[in-house]
Amino acid sequence: MRFPKHLLAEHEKLVFELRPHWVAAIPSILWTVLILVAGTFVYRLAGRQLDGSAETFVQYTIGLTALVAFFFLAALPFLRWRYTMFVLTSDRLITRSGIVSKHSKEIPLERINDVTFTQSVVERALGAGDLFLESAGERGQTHISNVRKPEQVQLMIYKETEDNNNRMMRGGSSSSSHSIPDQIEALARLRDQGVLSDTEFETKKQELLKRL
Repeated sequence: MRFPKHLLAEHEKLVFELRPHWVAAIPSILWTVLILVAGTFVYRLAGRQLDGSAETFVQYTIGLTALVAFFFLAALPFLRWRYTMFVLTSDRLITRSGIVSKHSKEIPLERINDVTFTQSVVERALGAGDLFLESAGERGQTHISNVRKPEQVQLMIYKETEDNNNRMMRGGSSSSSHSIPDQIEALARLRDQGVLSDTEFETKKQELLKRL
């Protein structure tokens, strides 16, 4: 499954699209093995201890129970892993999930204030980790778990954020979907961070206001 290209703005560039690290699928594999082994053992045990209709009923119940357990403990979590995506574009950061119904969360790059990652010893050996993003507004902190090569992803986010800020400084909009107030707010953060002077901020602000 790939990120739908028609969801990108006309000028927007797709930087990467990642599924969670395969380590997130390990519990599904372990549950599959456990259910298969336990189900087979109990099924055969019932065949030895019972006979006739009682044997058939118990074995049918065991098979149905194993099937339901497999669906909820192994198949469903695997499908959630399969249909979860972490996408970076030239304008925004997107987390997209859902098997049938879809849930998408987007963070404009100009709203991202900080990106950090954590790795345990095992995760470092496997090339996995968690990302924490601090963003302005109501979004606060966003936690994205089981990211592939989180250090490289962190650097790519920083690079795209810097490029996005440079476009804002040149007077370009980061995305056609962002409102003028959002762009002014982004310029204000650049001013507060020392990237723009007060004069530059006022000039860019007036240019944006003229578009209203």
